[in-house]
Amino acid sequence: MLRNKWTSWWSLLIIILWSVYLGARIYDLSNFNCIISNRPLIANKAQKRGVASYYDYVLPSGWSSKGHFVCATRDFIRYSYVKVTNIDTGQEVICKVTDYGPDESIHPDRIIDLSSTAFKTLAPLKLGVINVKVKQLN
Repeated sequence: MLRNKWTSWWSLLIIILWSVYLGARIYDLSNFNCIISNRPLIANKAQKRGVASYYDYVLPSGWSSKGHFVCATRDFIRYSYVKVTNIDTGQEVICKVTDYGPDESIHPDRIIDLSSTAFKTLAPLKLGVINVKVKQLN
């Protein structure tokens, strides 16, 4: 069988692409914000002001956000910690960013969604939304 010089290059390319695919599966590259988000993230130790709301959800595995101090924001890095301060009362809570949200096309003024447990430490749930200041801790 006659082999030309392109055969080895195609083989090498396939091996490299397969390695990248497996590496992405092993190390879960979906956690990197540069791949997921098309918005620039806020610089480290930065803060932002806006409106916060609350949510609760249950994963198929049975894990629930209820009882945990977690939040969803599109401006801070996932799995980092943020300090959320209620501007009106001065109360603070520290939350772990576990998800992206709220949807900017639906709620352009909201910068963060807190779990109901975290929201209750800042204000009563019946308020629904509050004015907050969010600062990244790490």
